Amino acid sequence: MTSAGPPAPPALPEHLRRPAAVAVGLATLVFALLGARYAGQSGHGRLDGHAESLVDPLTSAHLWVLRRLSELGSPPLVVFAAFALCWLCLALGRRRLAVVAIVGPGLTGVATTLLKPAIGRTMEFGGFAYPSGHTGGATSIALVAALLLVSLVRPGRSTGIALIVTIALAVGGTIGTAMAATGAHYPTDTVGGFCVAVAFVLGTALLLETAAAWWHRLRS
Repeated sequence: MTSAGPPAPPALPEHLRRPAAVAVGLATLVFALLGARYAGQSGHGRLDGHAESLVDPLTSAHLWVLRRLSELGSPPLVVFAAFALCWLCLALGRRRLAVVAIVGPGLTGVATTLLKPAIGRTMEFGGFAYPSGHTGGATSIALVAALLLVSLVRPGRSTGIALIVTIALAVGGTIGTAMAATGAHYPTDTVGGFCVAVAFVLGTALLLETAAAWWHRLRS
């Protein structure tokens, strides 16, 4: 009888699964609250006004840079980055993460596309706004990259959480700020896009680990 070999590295280390589940729950709650608040509306709200006052100085000084940054969340670049990360995960023996690299950003893109007309928030000049697909796409790629880094470095619980949060906020915050500063989205739209990415990328990783544990128990 041949040996089955060592188990595949997890998509999400065991000590990070409970914090990830909490993050998924919080992201879902924030998304739902903002979606309910701005459903069917047009124009910015009070939260948007406060946030826009902070990013307005960037618009006149760095408009060209902001427009280039916002393009990093475009669907073609997100798809390319997802397949590149999938290939890298496979090359490094992270098969479960390779699945997350495709499924997580893919579900994020589908969700942000379908939720826009369902929620019905529009920009003043027309077009559905909530949630921001560019912010969601960029954040989903950042989360997969962060999970891969955690898988390779194998930090402790606190360091692992800090790495994932820092990378996700740095990328998602940068793209979200660019989208708001250039007038492509309201700030709360970008928060919604960020939350969608957190829910689907970390949720996919958690579901994979749950399925892997069930399969292991079944075989045992």
